[in-house]
Amino acid sequence: MDVLTRNNRLFATYMMTLLYAFHYGIPMYAASTFLSQVFGAPFTSVIYMIAGFLTLAISLHITKYLKHFHTYSFTMGIVVSQIIITFALGLTNNNFLLGLFFVMHFILAALIFTCLNVFLENFSTNNHTGQIRGVFFTLFNLGFLVSPFLGGALLAKSGYTALFTVSASLLLPFVFFMHHYLKKVKDHRFLSVNLFSAFKKAWKNIDTRGALLSVILLECFFAMTVIYLPLYIVSLGIPLTTYLTAVLPIALIPLVIMPYELGIIADTKLGEKELMILGLLILTMTAFAISIVTSSNILVWIIILITSRIGAALVETMSYTYYFKKINGSDVDLTTLFSNIRNFGLAITALFGIILSPLIAMYPTIMFVMLGIILLWGITQVLHIKDTL
Repeated sequence: MDVLTRNNRLFATYMMTLLYAFHYGIPMYAASTFLSQVFGAPFTSVIYMIAGFLTLAISLHITKYLKHFHTYSFTMGIVVSQIIITFALGLTNNNFLLGLFFVMHFILAALIFTCLNVFLENFSTNNHTGQIRGVFFTLFNLGFLVSPFLGGALLAKSGYTALFTVSASLLLPFVFFMHHYLKKVKDHRFLSVNLFSAFKKAWKNIDTRGALLSVILLECFFAMTVIYLPLYIVSLGIPLTTYLTAVLPIALIPLVIMPYELGIIADTKLGEKELMILGLLILTMTAFAISIVTSSNILVWIIILITSRIGAALVETMSYTYYFKKINGSDVDLTTLFSNIRNFGLAITALFGIILSPLIAMYPTIMFVMLGIILLWGITQVLHIKDTL
C-alpha cells in the first residue's frame, strides 16, 4: 500500500482505539460496584469469571471467524452487536438479563480489542513497531484517563443507566471510521491455529514467553484494580464518585504520557528488557503497598496508584513492543493470544477471588499480597529473555 493510504488507515485505527477506550472505560471502574449492589460481591466475581472464560473459549476460533467473514465484516458485526447490547445493559431491570448482557458486553468488547490489534499489525513494520504501539497505547490510555472522570460525573448526575447509554453512543463514530477507511483492507493469509497451539508456540520460545508472562501479570494487576480495589476503596469510606473523578484521572496520567516516548526508547536506545523488569518491580511494590494501607486520605491513594501506573506503562509498552517485534502480521493466532491475555488475567483473578472469598471478608487485601508474591516470581522469569538492542 502507498504511504498516504497506510497513514490514513493508521489514523483511522488510532481514532477507533480512542473511541473504544472511552466506550469501555466509562462504565468499567463502576461496573463491579454496580454488579455487587445487585448480586453481592461473591457472585460479582462469578460473573467476571464466566465472562473471562467464555471470551477465551470464543477466541479459540477467532482465526476461523476472520477467515470466513474477513476482518472488516467480522469487526463491523461485533461492533453493531456491542452497541445494541450496551444500550440494553443500561435499560434492563431484570437481574438475569443484566448478568447476561454484562457477560455479552464483556465478550464483544474483548473481540473488538483483538480486531483492533489485527488491523494495527497490518500497518506495522519492525523498525516502527515501538512508535506505532506507543501511539496506540497513548491513545488507548488517554481514553481510560478521561473515562473515570466522565463516568463519575455521569454517575453522580444521572445514575448507572447514563454510563452505558453514553458508552454505546461512542461506538457510532467508531463505525464511521472503520467503514470509511478500513473497508478495503486486505486480510493476511490467516492460519487456522487455535489459542492452545498459539500458547504452546509462544511458551516454547523463551523471549515470547517472557513478554507473555509479563502481560499476564499486568492484566492480573489491572483485574484487581477493576474488580476488587473499588470495593475496598468504598469500604474505607471514600465515595465511588470521588474515586472515579478525583483519584483515577490523576493516577492514570502515566499511562498516557509515557508509552510513546517509551516506544521510541525501545526502538532506538535501550531495548525492552530492562524497562520491563523495572515496571514489574514497581508493580510488586505497589501491590504490597495496597495490601497494608487503610487510609481514607485520597492523596495517599493518588500516590500509590500513580506509582502503580508508572510500572504498568513500562510493562505494557515494553512487553507489547517486544512481543510484536518477535512476530508478524500473518501470526494472527499469536496476535489473538496476546490480545486475549486481558481476559485470561481477569478470569484467573476472579476465580481466585471466588476461592478466597471467605478470607477476603476477613482480609480484604489478601489478593494483593498474593499478587505481589507472584510478581516477584515473574521477574525471575523475565530475566532470561534476550533484549532486542
